[in-house]
Amino acid sequence: MSVKLEDIASLHGPRPHGSARRSDERVHGQRWQRRSFLKAATATGAGIGLAALGVFPAVRQARADGYSIVGSCPSYAANHNCSPGCGPSAICGSWNCCNPSTHRTYPGYHKNDGVTYKLRPNQCAGGIWDGWNWYYAGACGACWPVKFRCHDGYKKINGSWVKTICKWTIYCRVR
Repeated sequence: MSVKLEDIASLHGPRPHGSARRSDERVHGQRWQRRSFLKAATATGAGIGLAALGVFPAVRQARADGYSIVGSCPSYAANHNCSPGCGPSAICGSWNCCNPSTHRTYPGYHKNDGVTYKLRPNQCAGGIWDGWNWYYAGACGACWPVKFRCHDGYKKINGSWVKTICKWTIYCRVR
């Protein structure tokens, strides 16, 4: 049996017409090389690990920036139903103390311009959180169920800072 040069598949160049694709051959784009993938995975894992340990100053600051939300309502307001127990602070509707939905970074959170509005970091749930989510499975206006976010802040009124809470609807299934 003799083998002709034309019958030997080339290691470079296009795949011969009619031959099956290799299992690791992609139709479009580049295939990750093993070494490149391992380098990227190691760097990503190390970054996540160091961030979790709080090594980077920006990570430590993010916890106290005023935007951490706990997932459930405070126990004192467990039966407030459709009207979230966001206070004793004054509740401001979305038209007043809350950033509009067009805000580029924090839509629906308490405004924070430092002049008329500012945040109250770590004032909720034992000094850890800045706000909480409120779920109600019953009818609330046109919504059934509804989910609100209550977020702490201050509003300057007559030269004094008054505690306020932005009450923002984050989910409403219309009945």
